[in-house]
Amino acid sequence: MTAATDVGDVSEQSAPERAPAKAGLWQKVKGAVVRTEKEFAFVKGLAVVSLAGTLIGGYFQYLSSYQDKVSAQAKDDMGAATAAFIDTSTALSTAITLQGMLFYDFLHAAKLKASGDGNALATKDAQQLYKSYDDAAAALGENINLIARKMEIYVDWASNLDRDPAAQTSFGTDPISTSMLGAVDFDCDSDMPNFDPDNHAIVKKKGRAQLSVDWYSAKHHVLTIAYCFHVTHQVSMELVRQWASQSTLDQNAMTAFFANGSADRLQTRLDGEVVRLNAFMSRTMNEIERIRVKYRPNGLYCSLPGVRETVGLFSNRCTPLRLAN
Repeated sequence: MTAATDVGDVSEQSAPERAPAKAGLWQKVKGAVVRTEKEFAFVKGLAVVSLAGTLIGGYFQYLSSYQDKVSAQAKDDMGAATAAFIDTSTALSTAITLQGMLFYDFLHAAKLKASGDGNALATKDAQQLYKSYDDAAAALGENINLIARKMEIYVDWASNLDRDPAAQTSFGTDPISTSMLGAVDFDCDSDMPNFDPDNHAIVKKKGRAQLSVDWYSAKHHVLTIAYCFHVTHQVSMELVRQWASQSTLDQNAMTAFFANGSADRLQTRLDGEVVRLNAFMSRTMNEIERIRVKYRPNGLYCSLPGVRETVGLFSNRCTPLRLAN
């Protein structure tokens, strides 16, 4: 029993263990496919993340470049508008102020009955002012068209939030000029500036000629001021200019000038010129502020991807500057 049992145990222990069955072809292919799919999914996810990162990075790089261009354009536009305003205001105010001062001397001399006294203080002062006044009037007449165009380009156009230069294909749509103002009999006494939002433009007609004067335009203010100044200079100020230049005067003309109300009408006209000048300055400063608002930095809302472009379809709130490239 013991021997037999030992032999049986030895037989069982010495029997070789069975090796596991080898994987078949299908299992190999299946395993390879699964591994490949996992690797592809990882790579695909990596590519999507990389592409999204590239797009977002490119968007903010473009946005930064756009803001730099906007800042540079804002600086140029504000500088040009301010310079044009200062130059134009100086030219207009110099001529108008000298005209008023010359008339004051004339009135003062007449009041003192010293119009014919070359040694009177008012007469001497007028003689010194005359040359400066005449030069200022001549310079304004020579440069008025250029001055008006500068105001149109650097103030009116620059402050127009809806104007797209690339879309402007028509020319000569604004025919206003000093000669055109004369052709439609623009009235320097009654056609005064008006800033009513619903009534800031007037239409002047004479025969077939028609002209619209818009008090929301700095250019229109400049041309109307220059036109009225020269009408006053050539007509109403004629006697004053002769006196200041020491020309021979007809005493009867001097008497009639005060008797028929010409002096009072001239004073009213000169007061109106000051009103026109102040209206021009007020309107131009308002337009310069509109340029500042136009380029005012946008908030985070306009920096979000897609939002800026969507808002730009309906308004220019997020796109103050249209770029050609």
